Amino acid sequence: MIWRRFWGACLALLGLGLLLAAVAGALLVPDVVADERAFHAARPCAGTDTGDCLRSVRATVRGTLIREQARNHAYVLELDGPRPVPGDLDMGGAEPLLKDLRAGDRVTVTVWRDYAIAVGRDGVTQYSSDSPDDEPEFVTAVALALLPLGVFAAHAGGDVLVRARVYAAQGLPGHLVPRGRRALGAACCALPAGLAGAWAGGPVAVAVLWALSAGALWVLTGRRDGTGGGRHARPLGSPPGEASPR
Repeated sequence: MIWRRFWGACLALLGLGLLLAAVAGALLVPDVVADERAFHAARPCAGTDTGDCLRSVRATVRGTLIREQARNHAYVLELDGPRPVPGDLDMGGAEPLLKDLRAGDRVTVTVWRDYAIAVGRDGVTQYSSDSPDDEPEFVTAVALALLPLGVFAAHAGGDVLVRARVYAAQGLPGHLVPRGRRALGAACCALPAGLAGAWAGGPVAVAVLWALSAGALWVLTGRRDGTGGGRHARPLGSPPGEASPR
């Protein structure tokens, strides 16, 4: 019984931590949306302007990494330059500039805040993967993925903690594992929702797509597992046909 209460308390605390992280992510979404809008509204800096504008910073190529294997590709530009020029910059592809750069080449890095968004040389410009684009959708998807996991962990852990004596005598309720699988499935729905939302237009689209897909999955798997009410679920470890006591 003590062991059940211990892991029940740990599970409940984990659930609360996940829920807090989900709330923190949700509260962060308006800020990253504002950053994305400011980025798209930014214009090249004029004169000595150092405000929220696009700056050109000179840097030197230290080397390049181009790996184009099917499941292990990389397109990295290694740079030496003043802040905020990064040491390693993901370029997203070899074209049109990365493949032609060599160690010692001088390039112009376009910088917005702490993002190195593009690299140029001899009139050729290649945009990098370093920008605030799609960050609102990513943050929303992460927060939505953590939400069902946190709810399940907090509820299941609290239930085991409170009813440890009953579960020590009768075994864990049979609906625990199916509901855990459903919560995990709902969390996994956040990834395609995030990808589709980035294409369809913003965090609201991500939330709507996730709610629809996670809700459908929850209903369908609930019918298959027979955990709709959960009242007569068989305790884990009980012989088949034995229902949990009322």
